[in-house]
Amino acid sequence: MNRNLDKIRNNKDYDIGILGLEDFKRKQKLYNLLKSQYEAELSELTHYMELLGSMQNNLIRTYFQTLLTDGLKHVQYISAMMSNIEGGSSSRALTSKGIAKSISEEKESRDLLYSCIEMTDDPESKSVLRSIIVDEDHHIKILEHISELIESSSSKQ
Repeated sequence: MNRNLDKIRNNKDYDIGILGLEDFKRKQKLYNLLKSQYEAELSELTHYMELLGSMQNNLIRTYFQTLLTDGLKHVQYISAMMSNIEGGSSSRALTSKGIAKSISEEKESRDLLYSCIEMTDDPESKSVLRSIIVDEDHHIKILEHISELIESSSSKQ
């Protein structure tokens, strides 16, 4: 029996199996920590956006815009790391169906904004809403172009 234990102890495959399990556990723990951080970043972004909406001081607004920009970068970086741990591609969600859903959501947002314009009497609010609509239209065009790129890329494969 001791000989069998010695064989197991000297077997490199056995050592690799143990190391593989430990590596898996470590990656799983890292993934869970990253996921928690990802959720915290999203929560912070939401909070900053709420504060930004009512902020009158331009300097403080600029600081919150910086926090938002940095937070978005953090979400992207963490998402890519999580995707690497999962063994997937960070562009995995880039499907025709996913892009079509995004286009639909942008169009819904734009239509809601048009409704808001009809309901407000404040000229400044109308102007801001029109500006957002221009952005939404731009987002739709970008997403439509991405959809075309995905289609042409998948047809070449």
